[in-house]
Amino acid sequence: MNKIILVLLFILNLNSGFAQDKYWITFKDKETTSYQYKEYLSEEAIKNRTHFEIPLYQYSDVPVNATYLKVLSDRGVEPIFSSRWLNAVSAFMTKEQAMEIEKMEFVSEVSPIDGNLITTSCAVLVNPAYVHIAMKQMQINSFIEDSLTGKGIVVGVIDAGFYEAQIDKMLKHIFDENKIIGQKDFLAPEREDLITSKATNADYHGRRVLDMIAGYNAVTRELTGMATGSKFYLARTEDGDREFRGEEDTWIAAMEWMDSKGVRLISTSLGYAIKMDDPTDNYTQEEMNGKTARITKAAQIATEEKGIFVVVSAGNEGSNPGWQIISAPADAKGVLSIGATKSGSCERIEYSSIGPEFLPYMKPNVSCYSPDGTSFSAPAVAGFVACLMQRAPNLNNVKIKEIIEKSSHLYPYGNNYIGYGIPKASRALKLISNPSLTFSTASVKEVKGKSTLIKYDKVKKQEVVLFHKKSEFIVIDQEIAFFKKGKLKIRKPANAIRTTVSYMDNVLEIFWK
Repeated sequence: MNKIILVLLFILNLNSGFAQDKYWITFKDKETTSYQYKEYLSEEAIKNRTHFEIPLYQYSDVPVNATYLKVLSDRGVEPIFSSRWLNAVSAFMTKEQAMEIEKMEFVSEVSPIDGNLITTSCAVLVNPAYVHIAMKQMQINSFIEDSLTGKGIVVGVIDAGFYEAQIDKMLKHIFDENKIIGQKDFLAPEREDLITSKATNADYHGRRVLDMIAGYNAVTRELTGMATGSKFYLARTEDGDREFRGEEDTWIAAMEWMDSKGVRLISTSLGYAIKMDDPTDNYTQEEMNGKTARITKAAQIATEEKGIFVVVSAGNEGSNPGWQIISAPADAKGVLSIGATKSGSCERIEYSSIGPEFLPYMKPNVSCYSPDGTSFSAPAVAGFVACLMQRAPNLNNVKIKEIIEKSSHLYPYGNNYIGYGIPKASRALKLISNPSLTFSTASVKEVKGKSTLIKYDKVKKQEVVLFHKKSEFIVIDQEIAFFKKGKLKIRKPANAIRTTVSYMDNVLEIFWK
C-alpha cells in the first residue's frame, strides 16, 4: 500500500509540473506590407467606416504576424484566439513555456489570463403588465410617436447564450421576421446553434437580455424593449459552468468579429473583476482604471477607433463591501456604462456598482430601472441607443453618447451612483435637432450654513432623492426625503460640498458654502 501511495504521489507531482494555464502573448510589431483591408472587413463595415470617415486602414486591424505564430507552434504552443486589435494571442502553456516564450525577441509581454467573466445578473423576474418600468422611465412613448423601433440598426449581443429564445413569446417577432442574421459560439466553435440547444444552464441569460432590447408580445401587447425593429448578431463568450477562469480572449474575439461584420452597436452584460478560485488572481480596485484590463482596452479601441457604440453593464457589486465599484469593461472611458435604479424615486438600487473615486471621468454614465441586475438595465438602454441611431443615422457614436447623457434627468449634475440618471427620449429627440439645447428643469442654489429650505408648491407630499457629494461626482451618502406640504428642509452632511436634489422632473444642485 505504501508503494502505491508513493507511486500516486510521484504521478501527481509529475503532472503538476506540466500543468497549463491560459496566457496572453503580446507581440512587438506586425507585418503590414501584405495587408488588404477588404480581406478583413465586410462590405457593411467598409460602408459604415466610409460614411463616418473612419480610416479603412488601421494598424489595429492588421492580423498578428503569421511567422510569429509558426515559431510558437514549433515550440508546442498553439494559439486559441488571435486579437488583431491587441496584437496578441491567447494560449495554454506551462510556466516553463511562458518563461521561454517571453524571452523571444518579437514578444513584448506574456501575462496570465487571470480573470473571471460573469454575467452581471440576479434572478430574472421580468413580467410587466404592458410596458416595462424601464421603458416608461425612458419615455418610450416619445419613440413610439416618432415611429422609432431601431429599424435598420444591427445590434451585436455578447452574452452567455440564448437558449430557447425561439419559443419566447416576447421574441416571436424576431424569428418570424428572420432578424437573427448571425450567431457564433466562441467557446465551442463547432456549435452553430446558440438558440435551440444549450451548453450550460447560464444560456438562458442572453435570451432575457434580448427581451430587454427588443421584447414585444403582439398578443398581450406587452413591451419590454425599444429596439423591436432591429436585427442581431449573437455571440456566446461566457461558460456558465466555469466561474474560476476568465474568457476575456473570447469576448475580445467576439468584438472583433462583430466589427468585421459592420456592427455599430454592441450590448454586453458581462463583467470582469473578482471571484477567482485563487484570490491572488483577482483584479484590484485600482486596476479598474480604464487602461489595465484587456477587455477594457479592446472596448476602448472599439469606441475610439472603430466607431462602435458599446453599452456595458456596470456590475452588481454595489452591496459587496469588499468591492462595490464597477467591473471591466465598464471602466473604459468610451463605453456607455449602465447602472440600475429603483422604480419610483430613481435612487441607486443597492446592488448596482458605483464608479471608482480615482477615475478622472464619471462612471456609470446613465442608469435605469432593473430589479434583477445591471445585466438587464444595460440592454434596455441599448434599445434606446438603437432608436436614436435610426432617428439620426449620420451621427457617430461619440455624438449619440453625448446626447444620451445630456438627455438624462440629472444632467449636468451626475454622480458615481447613477451617472447622469435616466435617459429621456423626449429630450434626446430635441437634442438631435439642437445639440446645444439646455433644459429649464436644472437649477443651482448656493447655501451658506448647514441647512436650507426648499419649497415646491405643486405637491403636498413627494419623495425626493438627495445625493450628497464630496466633489463634483463622488457621492458620500444617498438619502430619501419627502416634501411635506410643499416644503423640504435639507441638512448638510459632514464633508459634503454639494447636494443634488432630484424630484419630479427637476434637479437642483446645492453648493454648500
